[in-house]
Amino acid sequence: MIKISHAKSMPSPKEIVAVEARIDAIFNNEYLQFIRQHNGAEIRNGYYDISEQISSYVRYFIEIEDIANDISLMADDEISQYFFPFAIGSGGTYFLMKKKGDACIYYYDSDYMGHDAISKIAQSFNTFMNNIKSDTEIRIEGTHKVVQVTTGKP
Repeated sequence: MIKISHAKSMPSPKEIVAVEARIDAIFNNEYLQFIRQHNGAEIRNGYYDISEQISSYVRYFIEIEDIANDISLMADDEISQYFFPFAIGSGGTYFLMKKKGDACIYYYDSDYMGHDAISKIAQSFNTFMNNIKSDTEIRIEGTHKVVQVTTGKP
């Protein structure tokens, strides 16, 4: 099971609107529910299968007030025009969402630039969260136990 810990302060509605305006984005409801409880949280030993050959650790979720800074650190104008990073992966990789439009999750490989750098990996934020695996899980014939993570209030 993955463990989410060390969340930072919960952002106010006013802070959320200010970040959305600053990066010209509209956060989807699933992501909003998550950051209200887990803004800037870390994941211990959580990884995501990007493809059959590639996996990446999901290190931590970017605090919403730091998203604009991480957009500039990506130094990829083509991608940062339409996407924003919400989590940091292994070795300088990011997990992205579109600023507006679909709610899909994308993987950004910093070894490439532009659209060659991204791969769609999940249809929604909750699907992404539910498919993060613990590196302590036992692999059996190439399959993984799926970890369910609740992102909303019961």
